[in-house]
Amino acid sequence: MGWKIFTAFIKSKNEINIDTNFIESIGFRGFEFTEETEFDFGPNIGELYVAKRNGNILISNADLIWQFTKPKTSKTEISFLSAFPESEIATINLGYGSYFSVLDNGKKIRTREVGDEVYLDIGELLPEEKSIKTEDLIHPEDLEEMKLNCTPEEIENEIQSNLAYETCFELTKRFFGKRLDELNMEDYKFS
Repeated sequence: MGWKIFTAFIKSKNEINIDTNFIESIGFRGFEFTEETEFDFGPNIGELYVAKRNGNILISNADLIWQFTKPKTSKTEISFLSAFPESEIATINLGYGSYFSVLDNGKKIRTREVGDEVYLDIGELLPEEKSIKTEDLIHPEDLEEMKLNCTPEEIENEIQSNLAYETCFELTKRFFGKRLDELNMEDYKFS
């Protein structure tokens, strides 16, 4: 299954009312409520989905995640940190490479952006990254074939891409109790 995820996951310590004021407070302008629907982790450009799930807030928008992968603090990050000052925020992008960023108690602690190469790698490794065994990221038969057809740099880039991809799913355990790709279909149905 090809995953497409452009979502911010927020463990908020405050009760949040999802309304126009909230949406504008985190930097979105020109969005209006059109209907209550199931949450979409990978919306089309111009769509915004916001939901509460098990005490967490999920915000999904195709352009949002890029704001968290910048080396310097973006205006969007400032808005999120203002709205959720003592919260844990993880932003995940799968579909156009693998990107994740983790903010905790007002500080960005980790950002990683990987596509055909590692574009950005800031902060200390997360426990989720440390627990992934690099030898499990490429099937041994595939690795042997890659050794015949690829440069060591290409192999390392594939390992790093797979590591970022797996880390994204491991991060979702912080919010769902298990990886997003391990949930049952009925677990995805919420608004």
